[in-house]
Amino acid sequence: MKLSTIALTAALLASGGAYADDITTNVNLAGDSPPHLTGAFGITHYEGGEFTDRITFSPTYGEWFVDSSLITIGFNPATNINFSYAEINGHAMSLSPTGVYEYAYMVQEPIWGPLVLTVHGTVDTGDWSASASYAGTINIAPVPEPATYGMLMGGLGILAWLARRHKQS
Repeated sequence: MKLSTIALTAALLASGGAYADDITTNVNLAGDSPPHLTGAFGITHYEGGEFTDRITFSPTYGEWFVDSSLITIGFNPATNINFSYAEINGHAMSLSPTGVYEYAYMVQEPIWGPLVLTVHGTVDTGDWSASASYAGTINIAPVPEPATYGMLMGGLGILAWLARRHKQS
């Protein structure tokens, strides 16, 4: 009984598909005019197969409007990445069709931080010496608090009242 269990386990492990290296990294966001922050990153895979990468962005506390993009360009079939999905905190990015040139993007999505980008795909490296890579950017801006909108409406109301009072006199 033990021998058959060991043989079955070995067969299952041997029949598994190839998996690329999964990468987890952190990107510090910076900017000239805080609280608007930006960051850029690049990831290179040296092994073929499926991968799941996780990129954590910091500092991110609170709710943010997020713009993000990914791009990959394979110059030949031996250095190609095909994106299966990309998401930030469960918010899916729009993907282009698979091919030599692929991209993913997200525009003005309100997301609560901390922000974690998860990218899943397949690396097609037909040549053992080839590598495949992709790069991306992220831009964030704070979502205004509800009190900000209340103050804006109150200010517009006062201006309308003053204009009406000025017109009556």
